[in-house]
Amino acid sequence: MSKFKVIKQLKILVISLFSLIILLNCPEVKAIKNSTFLKERQKAYLNSKKFIENNMLSSTGIYTNYLNKSIVSQEASGHQYLSESAGFYLLYLANSSSKNKFQNFYNTTKENFYYKGIFVYRLAANNEKKYKINATIDDLRIIKSLLVYDKIHKTNFYNNEARNLFQNLKSRVDEESYLTDYYSIRFKKRSENVTLSYQDIQLIKKFDNKLYAKSLRLLTKGFISKKVPLYQQSYNLKTEKFTTKNINMAQCLLTMEHLAEVRKLPVASQKWLQKKVELNQLYNIYSRKGKAVDRNQSASNYALAALIGRTTSNEKLYRSAIKSLIAFQVSDTSSKIYGSFGDKKTNQVYSFNELLALLALSNIKTAEFDY
Repeated sequence: MSKFKVIKQLKILVISLFSLIILLNCPEVKAIKNSTFLKERQKAYLNSKKFIENNMLSSTGIYTNYLNKSIVSQEASGHQYLSESAGFYLLYLANSSSKNKFQNFYNTTKENFYYKGIFVYRLAANNEKKYKINATIDDLRIIKSLLVYDKIHKTNFYNNEARNLFQNLKSRVDEESYLTDYYSIRFKKRSENVTLSYQDIQLIKKFDNKLYAKSLRLLTKGFISKKVPLYQQSYNLKTEKFTTKNINMAQCLLTMEHLAEVRKLPVASQKWLQKKVELNQLYNIYSRKGKAVDRNQSASNYALAALIGRTTSNEKLYRSAIKSLIAFQVSDTSSKIYGSFGDKKTNQVYSFNELLALLALSNIKTAEFDY
């Protein structure tokens, strides 16, 4: 082949590639891509919503697991109930158009979980036993849902309720102007630990500037490094040291989301997260040196990444995370857990995964959380 022909073919190739780039970025093609993404997200959302409503929701709350196999354990299982699940579901309902569904579920939650100034973290399957200890982040999430409801529906219906609940919680768990992990009603004692992912600083700021300032300083101090832009797990007030051994990614992502909500999430953390999501390598546990310790992955991690993407208005992160999240959804229509984010082999379906996925897939706008 002559030199002239080679140059001519190279020119044709360059022109073709240039035309393809223009085509892929033209408004019509972008509209088609957007339409496809939105349709896939909407289908995933409706299937998720249907599964939860038909299989996880009872007159008491949200089942911890689809399978009704309760075991004696420190962790809830089977058809036991968690205030964590109630809080996530209330956040979802607060953004829905149905006022009655939110109000009814909140009334049920308060009736079953609220006890002596705190929302107990767990109920037995038969709803006869209350575990008389809370998890502070669950209380905060339930309180937050009340403010979101008022924001969405343009009311002050729950304003005083939310403030009173916060003050009651603070009186139980506040130590040195930190909201500690829990309060035990039985022992009348609060925790010595401050888990970073428990510090919903956006909500805390609404009610107490001093608590907000100290919580934000602690979260900022818990940033590991620019090389490993992740966060410490917990801080002990007695030793005045962080107690992190390995980094649980779900807790780290919750910390990131709380920082993102007040626009304090470092760019380094956002870039790290986006890279891991795009590579589909958002593993469950990392060492403090940033090495994967547990290479298993979960739907909840990608749901949280999507929420962070939405909060930071990072559409690329949001879309990548949603695509990875949908890949976890059971698509076999013959499966009993079709539409869930559970294990197809064992039919184990956990509320944490389901409800975070529901929140990520639903059409919630960032501004709606800015109260």
